[in-house]
Amino acid sequence: GMRTQVLITAAGVVAVAVAYYQVTSMPTLAAVRAATAAASLHGRRAVVVGGTSGIGHGIALRLATAGASVTIVGRNAKRGGEIVAEMVEAGGGGEHEFVAVDGFLQRNLRTFATEYAERHGRLDRLVLTQGMATTQGYTPTPEGIDQKLALHYYSRMACIDAFLPLLRAADDARVLTVLSGGVHSAYTGYDTDPDLSGGAYSMSNAANAAGFYNDLAVDALSREAPTVTFIHSCPGFVNTNWGTELNWFVRGLVRMLQPLGRSIQDCGEYLSLPLLDEEHKGGGFYIMTAESEPARVLPEHTDAAREAVWAHTRAVLARIAGEAAGGAGGAAGGAAAAGDTETKEGEAAADK
Repeated sequence: GMRTQVLITAAGVVAVAVAYYQVTSMPTLAAVRAATAAASLHGRRAVVVGGTSGIGHGIALRLATAGASVTIVGRNAKRGGEIVAEMVEAGGGGEHEFVAVDGFLQRNLRTFATEYAERHGRLDRLVLTQGMATTQGYTPTPEGIDQKLALHYYSRMACIDAFLPLLRAADDARVLTVLSGGVHSAYTGYDTDPDLSGGAYSMSNAANAAGFYNDLAVDALSREAPTVTFIHSCPGFVNTNWGTELNWFVRGLVRMLQPLGRSIQDCGEYLSLPLLDEEHKGGGFYIMTAESEPARVLPEHTDAAREAVWAHTRAVLARIAGEAAGGAGGAAGGAAAAGDTETKEGEAAADK
């Protein structure tokens, strides 16, 4: 009936928009390739969290091609092995590995960071792309954070925090969080219900809070670690397995549109630009589009908003780190807790 008509029309409009977006952005891809063609990361190390599918995969390949030794982190070991083989074939000469980590839980990422530091002792590029597309309501992890907000924000911040000593020690460290740079609105309930546990949870608030908080966090982090560059960007419309958790009908629409999306490799080229060029070296924060061009900083992105959200974030990270130290018994506790999130929803969580 009418509803189907509306959906078909909407799908048609999106398809036209995506096709247009691809055509108009094609010349930029050549420019991006030219700008980073000579970039070398030989002798440098990168970690890509969410590297086993989609966007993370594309970025990992580009960094490996530039010569970095890349550690990809995700849940799917079979996929991880395949991507490691691809990175070796790319011929940059680095040493690559896959590490299985459930990114829902901060304690798992902290354990990973500790083990990584012991094994490798250096980190030059940290990329965070873990995520999930779902229509579920507020669903807390065993650490008391909504699953979607955990993947899209809080566990990313715990990971950055755990790696800060290595990043500060590097001569040219850069951190990229890929979520929604330039496309979200501001979530203004950060004073009253910052983690959306008090009744403010909706799909739109969850998306805007995660995006807005990533903006504010790269700003706050660039002040805490002034020699490290922090970037929040947006993936654009990419042909990946994103959306595995959506209901069958919406998933069908997404699948229909995906062949029009940007390839994983092209997405990797665009998003890796600020990780490879000279311009983004030496500290500061950047909010960027899917083409790695400067995105609009929201008018609500104020000193007061940054300070409030960052104080809240630091308190959440400290609480969870304290609980993990007090009761988990280190890695074993983290592994046991990871088992708790293996719900059907959790299983489906794409590394986006």
